[in-house]
Amino acid sequence: MRRNAVVVADDEAIRSGKVLQWLESQDVSAYGTSDQTALDMVRELKPRVVVCSDTSDGLSFCHTVRELPEPPMVVVLSEDPKIRDDVYFDGRTVIAVVRAPVRMVALSRFIRTALQIVARLDRSEASPNDGTMPERLLFHVGRQPRTLH
Repeated sequence: MRRNAVVVADDEAIRSGKVLQWLESQDVSAYGTSDQTALDMVRELKPRVVVCSDTSDGLSFCHTVRELPEPPMVVVLSEDPKIRDDVYFDGRTVIAVVRAPVRMVALSRFIRTALQIVARLDRSEASPNDGTMPERLLFHVGRQPRTLH
């Protein structure tokens, strides 16, 4: 069973500590680990969301997580000034790219919203439907309304 939790996989202790602190202040169950041990933690906890960096280790972790039987949503924190904040769905996983430095209040609010959306998706998958996306799962990313497909 998937947990309404977040795993923060980042070798940079200061950034991951800040993210963990903010998430916990927002009543989100958050667990921190290095990129090296993150996959074991994700397999054990089955979180709904993972947060990683855009380093080579972080991106490798992201690709590995996407291949899990029930992949969580992935939030990639990037320090590249050319990167735009965006949300993608690749057919298996929702991937949100957020440019750092990030306002922790906004990031924790985004993750709380993501947890709620994924929990709704899990509940809708558990009940039979006709394959259409329920109207309540519509949400806005940036200025463009989008739907999870």
